[in-house]
Amino acid sequence: MFGKEFLNDPYPAYARLREEEPVHWDDRLNGWVITRHSDVYAAHLDPETYSSHRLGAMVSNRVGPGSSDEMKRFMDLAPEWMLFRDPPDHTRIRKLMNREFRGRDIRALRPAIEEIAKGVIDRAAEKGEFDLVKDFSYQLPGRVLATMYGLPASEGVRLTNWWYEIRHMQRVFLGADPTTVAPTGSATAEAFSAMTPYLTELIGDRRSRPKDDLVTRVIAMAERGRDEGLRLSEQEMFAHLLLLPLASFGTTMDLIGNGVLGLLTQRDQWNLLREDPELIPSAVEELLRYDASVQLTHRLVTRDIEVAGQPIAAGELVYLVRGAANRDPERWPDPDRIDVRRHDGGHVGFGVGIHRCLGAGLAQVVTGAAVKVLTQRVPNLSFVPDRPHRWKADTPQFRGLAEFPVRRER
Repeated sequence: MFGKEFLNDPYPAYARLREEEPVHWDDRLNGWVITRHSDVYAAHLDPETYSSHRLGAMVSNRVGPGSSDEMKRFMDLAPEWMLFRDPPDHTRIRKLMNREFRGRDIRALRPAIEEIAKGVIDRAAEKGEFDLVKDFSYQLPGRVLATMYGLPASEGVRLTNWWYEIRHMQRVFLGADPTTVAPTGSATAEAFSAMTPYLTELIGDRRSRPKDDLVTRVIAMAERGRDEGLRLSEQEMFAHLLLLPLASFGTTMDLIGNGVLGLLTQRDQWNLLREDPELIPSAVEELLRYDASVQLTHRLVTRDIEVAGQPIAAGELVYLVRGAANRDPERWPDPDRIDVRRHDGGHVGFGVGIHRCLGAGLAQVVTGAAVKVLTQRVPNLSFVPDRPHRWKADTPQFRGLAEFPVRRER
């Protein structure tokens, strides 16, 4: 699961595993790889058996004496994230954070997000030929998140650059390759070193001068939670204000790129969206199924179990491969095709159950706005024949494009 050919296109290997060895032991991962939709879906819905408290088992050898202070600080914060917590701690934090990510509130942001997307694509398209990753999908999520954090538009570029660099830490800790070592003295560490006091100062400013923004509401939520017996520590609050942009920025950026690549490859589906924007909500779900930016997640098994006839012992790691599950022909007809009219849910692109991605609604709205603006404002977008796209191809967990040259046909 680590060769360049696999990382550029994992789906043929997923198909072989689903058919021949749906529960596969991988020595390099030191865990079981599970690929069938029914098994992956069921595991997501059983947090008692498939524990999310797995960070120590995943990264115990990645942060040592030679790691930077920033990497050690990041490791201190990461265990506070709800994605690494089990009930009752997960339940407590999730109940509080859900209040800031209610579906109707996120959907109300759609007009403002579409306006931001229009500005970004209009600037990019002026060049005629541009990189969809660098000039659009990299820019859009950061600008949206800066707005949500109550920051001026001028801060969007700086925050985007920080978040992009800090995301390398996230890829070290959450990436599936256990041999990856935390970097020292890197631009990533420098970005984290700058972002930490920036966020600390922002929290302090909102405490003294509240605004109508996400930071102020999270602070207020933490205070109300104490009154309701739903304590949120200062460390937990800081960790989640750092996590939210990291989780939303990277996955959304990659989902936009992956989705547009799929739509331009299967041009009839792009044309359907261009002619009928009402199909965009179902299209976003289909793009999540077809080529999600998060390909797998990990769990630690808490008791001896059997999956597809294969015994798995308590204490062993399992890798739930969402990308494989989402193309299971036992679940979807013609799963290797995009069908924007497909209304059959059940994909695990953002997970399911108690650990469904907190920022899923925001990522869906931003991706929907991106697809709408692209199909309406640059309807004749096309590939650049002599400049192929390039995948990051650095971890089997996260899937996204490093470069995607496109051009605006006149």
